[in-house]
Amino acid sequence: MSALKDVAAYEESVLAGSARLRGIHADAVRRGRAAVSAAEAEAGTDHDALDDRLDALYADVLDDYAARASQEISEEQEQAWLRAIADLQGHAWSRLLTAHGVLGAARLLMSLDGVRGTGARKAEPDRRLAAAARTCVCGYATDGTMPRWLCQACSHALSAAWVDEEGRLLRRAPGLQAEVAGILDAVGSEISAARALGTEDSYTVEEAALSGARRRLARANRRHRDEVSRLDLTRWRELAGLVRRSSMPTMRSEARRARRRLGMAELSRLALRGSGGR
Repeated sequence: MSALKDVAAYEESVLAGSARLRGIHADAVRRGRAAVSAAEAEAGTDHDALDDRLDALYADVLDDYAARASQEISEEQEQAWLRAIADLQGHAWSRLLTAHGVLGAARLLMSLDGVRGTGARKAEPDRRLAAAARTCVCGYATDGTMPRWLCQACSHALSAAWVDEEGRLLRRAPGLQAEVAGILDAVGSEISAARALGTEDSYTVEEAALSGARRRLARANRRHRDEVSRLDLTRWRELAGLVRRSSMPTMRSEARRARRRLGMAELSRLALRGSGGR
């Protein structure tokens, strides 16, 4: 079990024993989620501005919860919670929890993060598909009917939405984001070098580079599983599932290998470029 899940499990056990604390927590979740939705609606597609605003909003929500909940938490329970969050050093939420949190704050942040991006996630592929409708020949972008295989226009639109969703998730997992960026930079250079060779071995070299990158991404996701555990991968997996219906073999193949490994959407784009758009 990850450190964050350990903290959340402990919080749940304490909340289960106090109806009053549960009520305070539920009210904080309701108000916090409403505030996150309002902030997203106001920010629109300005993700950087939204990230800055939500950092401050999360702190305010935690401060408000702490002011109301502290008197319901025993000293023994709070000390046990502080020992538990000490294991989250390096986690994206470590500073917030330490500076603003009390017992119940980890579950509160998980609830807030669950609502984050729900409007943008649907709008992004819809916008891209609307643009693809001009050249769609499979029917998916024009009337929403799922064909056996998606045409190139729809494949590219959904792949781009998948990459965008992956980027949105990685911005909230800074440790994993940095490692994924290094892996993708390295494999991008390897693919470019392989293509520059122009020999019969180029394809073999390129495939070896992609295979190595997939393994490194899998290890990176495991190393940063605490960060991954707080992300809602639902839309990322939905988009990966759609890209698996692509008529383009390289795109389809990489999407089928995605599993739960963040970085695979961008890797599929690198693989497609290297394949000459197949």
